[in-house]
Amino acid sequence: MWGVLFAVCCLVSAGLGCESFQRKFTRKPKHPAAPPNPIISFQDYSREMTPMDRYRKHYLMFDYWNDELLDALQETSPSPKRLKRSSAEALNELATLRGLLSEEKAAPLDRFVDERVKINEQLQSSTMNPSRANALWRELELQTRRIERDFSWRDVVDHLNP
Repeated sequence: MWGVLFAVCCLVSAGLGCESFQRKFTRKPKHPAAPPNPIISFQDYSREMTPMDRYRKHYLMFDYWNDELLDALQETSPSPKRLKRSSAEALNELATLRGLLSEEKAAPLDRFVDERVKINEQLQSSTMNPSRANALWRELELQTRRIERDFSWRDVVDHLNP
């Protein structure tokens, strides 16, 4: 009696504990599941960008990189790599904005581009101490407000190159 009970306990423990033993006795599906069929819906993105779309895109990119630069200058120990990258990208987008405007509207923007070139040269060539970072932050904040006031994408609708 004890021998039969011992044998049943051994079989039950072996059947429950061994994963390969359980796998031998699980039922396999007769037919493998069909691969999923993707639903393909094509969208037409071939529409050419309007001058307003281009200006808005570059203005928003300038705004993003400029905010990154201002945030980097606010840090206690600014990352030189972050300063250099955000400054270069903001300058690039500002120069692109200048090219999208008519000559009469682009002339005032030249002053901001020239100032930004000088600031970019300073940031690319030297390390930043906290007092210099604070001075640059104030200068860039003032310039940002002027650009937002005069060159926002809503205000230049009539001055875009075709």
